[in-house]
Amino acid sequence: MTMAADLVDRIVAGVLEQLKAPSAAAPATRPAAPNPNKAMEIADAVITAGLLETRGLVAGPVVFAAKAILTPSAVDFLSSRKIAWTKSGSATSAPGAVSTTWLVFVSRTTPAVESALEAVAQQPGVSWKRELVGCHREAARRAVGALCRGEGDGAIAFTGKPEALACHANRNGQVRAAAVDSLERVKRAKRTAGANLFAVDPEGQSVFALRGLLREIVSGGRPSAPADWSE
Repeated sequence: MTMAADLVDRIVAGVLEQLKAPSAAAPATRPAAPNPNKAMEIADAVITAGLLETRGLVAGPVVFAAKAILTPSAVDFLSSRKIAWTKSGSATSAPGAVSTTWLVFVSRTTPAVESALEAVAQQPGVSWKRELVGCHREAARRAVGALCRGEGDGAIAFTGKPEALACHANRNGQVRAAAVDSLERVKRAKRTAGANLFAVDPEGQSVFALRGLLREIVSGGRPSAPADWSE
């Protein structure tokens, strides 16, 4: 081999060696880390706990379609795991500060009921939907239907027959109704049964007492069944 050929071979070998080595001027790029704040979007029209489990949902935030119906099982799933969620077109919610919707069915009213509802209407983090009904049976039927369709997170019924209303409503496995007349009864119903329907007889109750009941009922966010609850 001539000296010129040997020189060419050494030059080629040096170039090949440089091509094998990583370039200091252009370090290898790492894939971007996933953004934990990016919301997962679920466009299904009806949201159940089974659907959320199938999608592998373990953390929020999650965004549902604007007209999506969340079943009580889905609401319990999200609440028990403290998963923040919202519907498209509304503000993003966060764990512990999720806006709740409460349905109010009135078959018996008093001036105190009207004043108490007006007083809590501006409470932040809570929206109210009110409906007049004919009797306790109609109130139970409307509350059960609305809760099962996901129209609200919980319901309150003002009636002269709270025990009978709760009995009618509890025939549905997705409803946990309780007749309450004091703050202690409300706290007990929430603690032991995760009540999502409260029946209240307003007769003889003051504005102050009813206002306190309403605030205690909606405190703590969406109702959810206790961990050891079974239908």
